[in-house]
Amino acid sequence: MEYLTADLYIPSQPKESLPILVLVHGGAFQAGSKEMYKDWGEKFAQEGYFVMAVNYRLAKPDYASFPGVIEDLKQAMNWLVFNANKRDLDINKIGLIGDSAGAYLSSLFALSNHSFSYRICSVIGVYGLYDLAYECKNPIIVRDVNMNERLLGLPFYGNERAFYEASPIAYVQDAMAVATFDTSFYLIWGEKDTIVNPTQSELFYEALKKANIEVEMTKVEDKGHFWFNQLPEIAGGKVSDYPNNVLTPKIMDFLHRTVRQALNGHYSKRQIQILSKIGGDV
Repeated sequence: MEYLTADLYIPSQPKESLPILVLVHGGAFQAGSKEMYKDWGEKFAQEGYFVMAVNYRLAKPDYASFPGVIEDLKQAMNWLVFNANKRDLDINKIGLIGDSAGAYLSSLFALSNHSFSYRICSVIGVYGLYDLAYECKNPIIVRDVNMNERLLGLPFYGNERAFYEASPIAYVQDAMAVATFDTSFYLIWGEKDTIVNPTQSELFYEALKKANIEVEMTKVEDKGHFWFNQLPEIAGGKVSDYPNNVLTPKIMDFLHRTVRQALNGHYSKRQIQILSKIGGDV
């Protein structure tokens, strides 16, 4: 068994059970690290969140990381549940934040995994990848190595169905059939992205909206990719840098509404509605 690592950012003087944010880095499924979220981790902790920036297994030429990478996120959640009492964490108030490949992983995890031990209240996806099949058919950039094929360990052509079924967009309708599902989404992307097709975010937004899943979005018209967090030898990426400094109030407001003010206990809004109807029929 290989153990994965995480960075924790903890409020200095917590006054209540702490809501939780899990930060999932990008890197084309093959690179990246938890340290990319250092600035955001410190900022969120200052705002009163218990923050975990995670590492996960990365794909290699001879190793497909899917679906094991989803298991890595499960293990991170299990650690939070196991340590909740000791660290005074509110495991019914969890938000996921990811960029690029991290947005894909966060969204897929929230839509396809429905635990009774904790509750994922929100996902913030930044210039994410939400339909692997669509991206393979409509690449905005032609790469020597297709990152989606590397993730699954399969060639796209001849395995189109497998790529779609490994995509967050494939789970939207199924998620809404689960009474405990109660996750809100906030999608952010750059209109000038030349790494991941911006249409990915637009189509995912429309799919969530059509399924009556709460979703908000912000388009940054003058930015592309690689600006949300810090990368070696790439300028920007701090919370104080543009456009993060403009997005920060919107992100904090979204988290306040969807995570910090989430219902107490392991209840979804739809469960409350069902119970209300049952009570009215008695």
